[in-house]
Amino acid sequence: MKVIVISLFVALATAIDLTHKDCGSSAKVTRVFSDDCADPVCKLKKGNTYQINISFQPAADQSELSAKLYGVIAGIPVPFPLPEPDGCVACGNTCPMKQGQDVTFSEALKVEPAYPALKLVSRWKLQSTSDDDQVLCVEIPVVIIS
Repeated sequence: MKVIVISLFVALATAIDLTHKDCGSSAKVTRVFSDDCADPVCKLKKGNTYQINISFQPAADQSELSAKLYGVIAGIPVPFPLPEPDGCVACGNTCPMKQGQDVTFSEALKVEPAYPALKLVSRWKLQSTSDDDQVLCVEIPVVIIS
């Protein structure tokens, strides 16, 4: 048990808080971070996978969520596939979640070798499937590098 607690503490201590902007969340966003980024504006190397984590407290009870990711390029949101589109699973199977509960949305972002090298904004969303509430919307600037 002590090893698990120490490992968790070390993992949290090495996580980098990422530069971000709320884009209309009904939830209270408490932290945006990654263990895989060395800087607040994450440099994503082609061919690698990056774990992005967004901690939040929902403003209302939630039973079903869908997860979406967009790359905003020249102001145009382009959908990107996520490995886990079920927002409840991406939040650690916490559904149903209660208002004010501490929850962390965690997704792996695979940077395909075919992606162009450029600066863009990644827009992460959790949408309620029952009432279209935009539970979470966070924009994180990133740079794709070769």
